[in-house]
Amino acid sequence: MRKILAPLALGAALLLSACGGPAVNDAASQAATAASGPTAGAALDQIATAASDPTNAALANSALDQGATALAEPTTVAALNEAATALAGPEAATAVSDAAGALSAAASDVTLQQGQALVLDASKSAGDIKDYKWTITKAPAGAEAVVGQVIKENSSGNVSIDPADYAKYFPKSGDYTVQLAVTDSAGKTATNDFAVTVP
Repeated sequence: MRKILAPLALGAALLLSACGGPAVNDAASQAATAASGPTAGAALDQIATAASDPTNAALANSALDQGATALAEPTTVAALNEAATALAGPEAATAVSDAAGALSAAASDVTLQQGQALVLDASKSAGDIKDYKWTITKAPAGAEAVVGQVIKENSSGNVSIDPADYAKYFPKSGDYTVQLAVTDSAGKTATNDFAVTVP
């Protein structure tokens, strides 16, 4: 193993020296010297021995499995989308999202304020969303007639409800549950339930 790794390190150092200026050449020269010295050889022997140990191989496989699991988590996918947007714009974020198959609906609990428009915010939803649908799924006693009523469908995101329309959707005081359903271009749907409190 040492006979293989030392020439690789030396080759990498020579490649760096061919590509860079004086500072890179100096660093590459130092790396080449270190790679071919007796101390580097001993270190390479230790690496080779450690790599052939079955316990270390099992630990490395476990670490790889944990890394793969972490990469598949929705929060990681969202972070990758943000990084892609920062690096190359919205198209890259969409590509990362599509590749991961990530689709999520997200809305926050809200309290109705008399005299002010009620905004249902879906901006934290993720994926290649083509449609947003807002449906009342639970209502307090005396307002059950609104259960199943669609507040908005075929919308393109946030919904604003004027105070004049409050009674149409939220006729009594209490807590209502509204479901946000998002559908992507492939026809997949994700949902999120949130509360609308009417004082």
